[in-house]
Amino acid sequence: MKLSFSISTLFFLVFTVISVNAQTPNFREFLNQFPTATLPYTFNAQEMQVQLESGVAAKSAPLAWEFYEYLPELERSAQFSSMPVRPEPVASFETKEYYAVLYNIARGLTRGTKTYSISVFDKKGNYIGTHFVAGSNPSMLTVATIDESLKASVQEFKINWANDYRATGIKGNKVTGLTLLDMTTIELTTEGNPDQIEWTNRIEAGQVSTGDLAKSK
Repeated sequence: MKLSFSISTLFFLVFTVISVNAQTPNFREFLNQFPTATLPYTFNAQEMQVQLESGVAAKSAPLAWEFYEYLPELERSAQFSSMPVRPEPVASFETKEYYAVLYNIARGLTRGTKTYSISVFDKKGNYIGTHFVAGSNPSMLTVATIDESLKASVQEFKINWANDYRATGIKGNKVTGLTLLDMTTIELTTEGNPDQIEWTNRIEAGQVSTGDLAKSK
């Protein structure tokens, strides 16, 4: 009886360990959540502008929660807002030395607002860093081109509306133009600045942007 119980208990424990391990995704499974893309990769400013004006963007399935462990900066990003973070996979890239994944840190129900971050890993799947590279909100629009060496050439614009969006809102409003505020190059293979809140403190051209913190040295 005791032997039977011990064997049954051992089997249960082994089965439990196997089940838990089966539920823990590996790094390759994580990468497979992102559509494969090639470098260089460029964000479409016109498309982002249209989405912001309309408040409508293509729906994207969120990243399953079990893969969040591979994106440690999500916790820091969530500290900037009371709304829950809902990362949406956009693309994955591979170079000779690195893997990188691009995703939209979606929040709330306003689908025209975007916050695109890119996380970089070495070939063993070790996390290196995350940077905000592009995005849009009612006052700012940031676009980038990511090259084959994982350097991002970033342009930051102030959005000019036909009517003050703070008073009239965005619905029925129209973007009349974009004013260039800053241009910078980011080494994506370094520790980074993962959230656009550090990029959008400036309203007028000529002021110092805290986005400079993310510039390569």
